[in-house]
Amino acid sequence: MKIGLIGSGGREVAIARALLRGEPGAPLSVWAGHANPGLTALTGHITVGSAGDARAMASFFQQAGADLVVVGPEAPLMAGVVDLLRAVGIAAIGPTRYQAQLEGSKAFMRDLLQSRVPGASPQWALAADLPSAETFLRRVGQAAIKPVGLTGGKGVKVMGVHLDGLAAALEEVRQELDRSGQVLLEERLIGQEFSRIALVADGKIYGMPVAQDFKYARDGDTGGMTGGMGAYTCADGSLPFLQPADLRAADQILADVVAALEEESGTAYRGFLYGQFMATAEGVRVIEFNVRLGDPEGINEMLLLESNAPALLAEVASGRLPAPVFQPCATVVKYLVPQEYPEKSPVGISFRFDQTAVEAAGFTLLPASVEKDGDVWRTLGSRALALYGSGPDPASISARMEDFLARFEPPELRHRKDVGSAGVLADRTAQMERLRGGRSS
Repeated sequence: MKIGLIGSGGREVAIARALLRGEPGAPLSVWAGHANPGLTALTGHITVGSAGDARAMASFFQQAGADLVVVGPEAPLMAGVVDLLRAVGIAAIGPTRYQAQLEGSKAFMRDLLQSRVPGASPQWALAADLPSAETFLRRVGQAAIKPVGLTGGKGVKVMGVHLDGLAAALEEVRQELDRSGQVLLEERLIGQEFSRIALVADGKIYGMPVAQDFKYARDGDTGGMTGGMGAYTCADGSLPFLQPADLRAADQILADVVAALEEESGTAYRGFLYGQFMATAEGVRVIEFNVRLGDPEGINEMLLLESNAPALLAEVASGRLPAPVFQPCATVVKYLVPQEYPEKSPVGISFRFDQTAVEAAGFTLLPASVEKDGDVWRTLGSRALALYGSGPDPASISARMEDFLARFEPPELRHRKDVGSAGVLADRTAQMERLRGGRSS
């Protein structure tokens, strides 16, 4: 099978590894935003181009004779690359341009939930002026303030976390209105977030192992919002603070959303659907949807996948959904980032990192926003490297990573030490037990 891949981050390196593990030596063609050294080590057929140029991408894969194309990031999906690929007879993993609005427009997403799955949403409002925003904020007390379009996981400000009081919140609203003319306001939910990513084919869904992402830049959920500083999964496919009813509710929401999207678009959904959920005392609520694998969560899940990835995804692209098989172990991913990230993301910081030592310690290194010249790495302005490990439980993996990074992490980079740590798991489980008041289901 000739395989195509779009994207150039750590997630795409994980996807490429899974694809080539399933079919060693298969021709792999990649359209990337930069020549990621983790991808160039796997294939020599990489073209660097714009993530928004859907026609050029479709032409590239047509010339490569690709049988199947897997789309990693969101921008090509919003640009309609899947529509164009399918129009020329190439199977593709990803939603159509219309369906991709679920991620590309938060207003579209909230409207769809309100009409089709109303109990899944927090209170929300789309405001175009300060008075209406203030009315909503006074009613709900605390809220998350979000740009309406794509933010790459950034740009969200939360009252009580980033913003101290109504005046600060209204100033953030004013700035967003000046930028885009609209702002999305959502009631602040109290609980624990979790990521449920499903494979979807013609109305059928299969939930992959649940992950918890760490969005804030620094330990203890402090600092600015990022694209994700790391994530962990557990060996049982759930998380210690979740109950079976939480996963049933999340999967039902995913299924209802797929049904709504397929009905409204008149087209089957074939690819990944990522639900970012919050477990609260009142039940599961939707934070947002992504129409592709998450990053970092996609790294955890693609490296756990035991099924033949090309065969599995080819089935999905044809509308069938065989049950995938995942290794029964826990995983941790930690991103190494420039010291000033995300407030500033300087380009061209040079550093050295011993990849041989990574492998000797039993971890996997996935380059992301970097380039490499000999043994010198250079940052390209975002999350630089992802470190992946697996084992019996997240806490032991995290502890081993910390021991390793204490000795080998380049001084130019930093990471969140608490991703998957024993303390975090205990604290978050205890918080949910307090919120639920001892209830179980």
